Amino acid sequence: MKELSCEVAVIGGGINGLCALTHLHRMGVPNLLLLEQFRVGHDRGSSHGKSRITRSAYVDRAYVKLMQIAHAQEWPRLEQDLGVQLIYKTTGCFYGTEASGFGRYRDSVAGMGLDLEVLTPDEARTRFPLFNFPDADGVVVDHTAGVVAAERTIVNLDRHLARSGVSRLENAGVLEIDPTEDPILIRTNHVNVRAKRLVVTAGSWTNRLVPALNPRLSVARQTVGYVRLKGDPSEFTPGAFPVWGSFETTPRKTHYGLPQFERDGIKLALHRTNRAGDDPDADPGPPDEAIEELRTFIAEHFTRPIDSFIATESCLYTNTATEDYVLDLHPDNSAIAVGAGFSGHGFKLAPISGRILAELAMNGKTDIPEFESERNRFSIAGSAA
Repeated sequence: MKELSCEVAVIGGGINGLCALTHLHRMGVPNLLLLEQFRVGHDRGSSHGKSRITRSAYVDRAYVKLMQIAHAQEWPRLEQDLGVQLIYKTTGCFYGTEASGFGRYRDSVAGMGLDLEVLTPDEARTRFPLFNFPDADGVVVDHTAGVVAAERTIVNLDRHLARSGVSRLENAGVLEIDPTEDPILIRTNHVNVRAKRLVVTAGSWTNRLVPALNPRLSVARQTVGYVRLKGDPSEFTPGAFPVWGSFETTPRKTHYGLPQFERDGIKLALHRTNRAGDDPDADPGPPDEAIEELRTFIAEHFTRPIDSFIATESCLYTNTATEDYVLDLHPDNSAIAVGAGFSGHGFKLAPISGRILAELAMNGKTDIPEFESERNRFSIAGSAA
């Protein structure tokens, strides 16, 4: 079988793999290679679609600190590198009951110097008249939030890397990684690759390549809906309509949504991380019960009825039990960095997680104190290690 060699290979051309390659190129690393089992920009994984939410507020302060770096440094640097706007500032509106995760969410951002407000439900109904806020005990308004132009980010990262001379093999399914070989041996469906260093960002397929992750990762297929509500379309655009999230009393149940952006209809979905065992290679299509669940949520939480349910799309979550990312070195080879388990909230942090993976692969550590102080929680073994 034909064999190629490179300085650093990256497996997986989703948002984290492309950001890792971009930072490796910034670092001046030569002879970079991307391995993608489909085509860059495909809709089989977790990085497709027109838009994503960005925000500073998180339940956990470690992520709040990382988001501050992402907003202040990494997204602006990426926009400068690519020469396009990627973030569209849009108010964030996040609400729930004290019995849900909302209280911890609100309290985690206290004293962090963020541009936030906490409103009562009555105050929020005046500010956001399209929302009912049923049973909510409070509302956090995040003025640092926005819409990420997700598809535009992927397309322009791909073009930037091509212009920068980064090599690629698409439709190259990786069958196996042998971390005991030096250089590292990567077997694909039609070529073998020898890499001095490696970054693995293979999404829902990662645990097949890094078996040590099997106890930590589970795959859950999400159904995302696009809905047109009654009213003037201008009411549902960025700036007029917020990015939002609803913490509900059912454990680990959160709905979220975005304004209409580069396609018809507002976007909304149930953020579900407690379902495990979906096959990433299968695509059964949107289940009827998922669509009906979204219809019920809209009827309860919005003041406008549905005009039309336009479309659905599928998105794969690769989850850890704590929803903490895995950003770590391979247990059998410190020249391999692994990024996985982004649990449905990876896109907004990808410019910084990609940087982390690039620096781990090259140096074994990063120049980001906010990450280094939390290395244990991001380990392959998890925070119990």
